[in-house]
Amino acid sequence: MLSELVEAAIVTGGFAGLAYVLGMVSRDGAIGGFVVGVAVYSCLGPKGFAVLALFVVGGSALTRIGYRSKRGRGIAQSRGGRRGARNALANCGVAVACALLAALTSSEVFAAAFVASLGAAFADTAESEVGQLARRPPRLITTLRKVPPGTDGAVSAPGTLAGLLAAVLTAFLGLALGLVAAPGAALVVASAAFLGTIADSFIGALAPRIGNEATNLFCTLVAATLVFFLA
Repeated sequence: MLSELVEAAIVTGGFAGLAYVLGMVSRDGAIGGFVVGVAVYSCLGPKGFAVLALFVVGGSALTRIGYRSKRGRGIAQSRGGRRGARNALANCGVAVACALLAALTSSEVFAAAFVASLGAAFADTAESEVGQLARRPPRLITTLRKVPPGTDGAVSAPGTLAGLLAAVLTAFLGLALGLVAAPGAALVVASAAFLGTIADSFIGALAPRIGNEATNLFCTLVAATLVFFLA
């Protein structure tokens, strides 16, 4: 057990340090990411950490695409795209809980829920970052009324497609790594992850004041819960 924790700390510490140096996370984001990473690695090993890394690296890459344009319109991620500890915990808190339960119960469903929650976080990031670059204005998911880019609950065709692809990519990485049991289960995970982002858009449109971190947490929780109903 001790050796596993040491290995988790070394791998996660190196990854968090590199993410900080490359400008992917802030200092407190690196600390929060370290805590999340150690928990995931300790519970699900390198396979679970690989799924987490896909979200972190993929989300950061999408944030940087067209960043100057987003910043010029006042809709870019703050702090130069560096994500903080609150963002890490909001996006990955449900994943950590699923990883702990998967390790304690050896349940394939909790492992699949872990993948779905991170797939939802990745898909939500993809929808936001790609959607903000769309030429046509997005529409509010509840009324289909055109709204400015960056509006809570706004959706666009390019952003939705990017989110769907991110959900599918995460699900099939989980399948390739053995965290998802079968191709059919991977489709369930991808569907749950994508539906989590739909729920995120609805809650963002209906209750915009609750904040981005709260909607991110809700998004991943919905995705993880749906795995149990769709499995």
